[in-house]
Amino acid sequence: MKHIKKMLAAVLACAMVMAMGIGAFAASITLTDEPDKFKDDHTYNVYQIFTGDVATKTVTEGETTKTVKELQNVKYGSSYGDTGASVPKSVLDQIEDARAFADSLVKADPAVLGDPVAQLKKDNGFKAEGLATGYYLIVDTATGELKEGDVYSQYIVQILEDVSIATKKDVPESKKEITSDDHPSSEGGEANPGISGDKKTDNVSIGDTVTFTVTAKVPAHATDYDYYYFIIGDKLSAGLTFGEIKSVQVDGTDMKKKGANGVEDKDAEYALYTGADTSNNNTFEVALLKANTAAFAGKTITVVYTATLNENAVIGGEGNDNTVKVTYSNDPNNKYNGTNDETKPGKPDSTKEVPTGETPEEVTKTFTSGIKLQKIDQDGNALKGASFTIEGDSINKVVKNVETFEEASDGTYYKLKTGAYTTEAPQTEDTMVAAPAGATDGYVVAAADFDGETITVGGTKYRVVNKDETPTHILKKKNVELYEDVAKKYKKTTTEQVVETTNHISQELPVNDDGTLNFEGLGAGTYTIKETTVPDGYSKASDTTVVITFNNTTKKFTATVNGTEVSEDATTNLFPVDVKNIAGNALPSTGGIGTTIFYVVGTILVLGAGVLLVTKRRMRAE
Repeated sequence: MKHIKKMLAAVLACAMVMAMGIGAFAASITLTDEPDKFKDDHTYNVYQIFTGDVATKTVTEGETTKTVKELQNVKYGSSYGDTGASVPKSVLDQIEDARAFADSLVKADPAVLGDPVAQLKKDNGFKAEGLATGYYLIVDTATGELKEGDVYSQYIVQILEDVSIATKKDVPESKKEITSDDHPSSEGGEANPGISGDKKTDNVSIGDTVTFTVTAKVPAHATDYDYYYFIIGDKLSAGLTFGEIKSVQVDGTDMKKKGANGVEDKDAEYALYTGADTSNNNTFEVALLKANTAAFAGKTITVVYTATLNENAVIGGEGNDNTVKVTYSNDPNNKYNGTNDETKPGKPDSTKEVPTGETPEEVTKTFTSGIKLQKIDQDGNALKGASFTIEGDSINKVVKNVETFEEASDGTYYKLKTGAYTTEAPQTEDTMVAAPAGATDGYVVAAADFDGETITVGGTKYRVVNKDETPTHILKKKNVELYEDVAKKYKKTTTEQVVETTNHISQELPVNDDGTLNFEGLGAGTYTIKETTVPDGYSKASDTTVVITFNNTTKKFTATVNGTEVSEDATTNLFPVDVKNIAGNALPSTGGIGTTIFYVVGTILVLGAGVLLVTKRRMRAE
């Protein structure tokens, strides 16, 4: 390989590999990556920039004297410049910042770097030995399948003998739980019995309020960034109405909100966005504000908020879901300053290319069913004036969606070098496109003889807008270098994992004037329906047993009523249950079972007389 491009998932490291004394010695480079779980998925190329002899010297700084190492007789290495030729002092003097120098090498002309002199990979324990003392650049080739959540590492600069380099990369950790709701306590005193053991689902009624807690840990290496985006985005389905943010804390201490309670903007630590101010149709977003994220690195942000189950709650069908994810900076080698949205502090400018990552979106769904009871008389007519109690143990089915991407010629996604996927096709050339409505920054068409700042695209010259001008065109830059392979397309597939929780319910409701009554919000389980108020002039109906089951494969409910299978109503997703009452409370006067009853009663009376007669005779005999 005669060149290297900037890899967006790269780990860049410069190391001065030295030995004691003066002269050239063989040394080694070992890459340590713990506790990075993605370590075995990467191969690192080692490029030799300079070689030379190592010398030690004494340096005095104020009252402190120390021994340092330096490289002498410096020559260009096999991967950079005129191999073997001496490096002018003027070139070395310009290398004041090793990180900046590494950055310049990566961004240089592709012909600058040559073949790697070694590789660090799983097969060799991420160790290269027998290297000449010198200056090396280490780059993650990221040729393997980059797993979701993997990130870039900052340039790492060390001056050592046998150098051990630890990549500096970690990602946010986020979790969402249901911490309380309006469900009444159980008889044994257990609070919130409707909440599942993993706190991912609960069973409540329409109008009940649920409290959610989101925790997200800021990576310790957030300090490696000039600006670190960290945005918690939460999305509720239509069946849940957002209530309020009860608290936002960092490691248990309340944080200062922008524009709230008289807090000055310079002291604010987060901004809250809701409604149209959010991205990706989120219900709300909490964005950290401090440009220097040292105050947040390694700490946990906790957001507590409420939502109410409303009349739009889904019965059957796809259920009611609730999602959360974190958007974060993932390339410490990128300059994030200047990419901020001045109108929405803490969020990147949507008109600029800002490399960010996202934690996997976790989707939980609660499937629930229901019963539509119809009260009728012996002739099948609707009957009002009754009430019923339903009792039973329901089983809530909770499904987690897991997204995966597979290469396919007819796919609609492209893979970025970050490991993320996008439906936006790569831009192979710089182009000018019409400026969107409301744009305030861009280019306008200018005369050919304009002397100010211009750019030529497609043979047409454009100039930058002046103050108070409205741009007519926006530059859309070539971006193929952001894609792993512009020729490869991917398809997204979704797999589901199901979790079950149980909950005991007991509820009494009257029928409507048309004799109907809906019991909604029922999971799989066995239910007993008892008539508790009987219409005047009618006998009490027998208890009805309804068994609702759920198929994990089809994600569909089925039900039986007193052992007979019934079909779900296609419109309401409710199962029909007919409960019949018979008019009157006297026995029939003639024929059929009435005659049989009188015969039985008569027989009992005769038998009774016989027993009495025998008893009297025995008494006389005695």
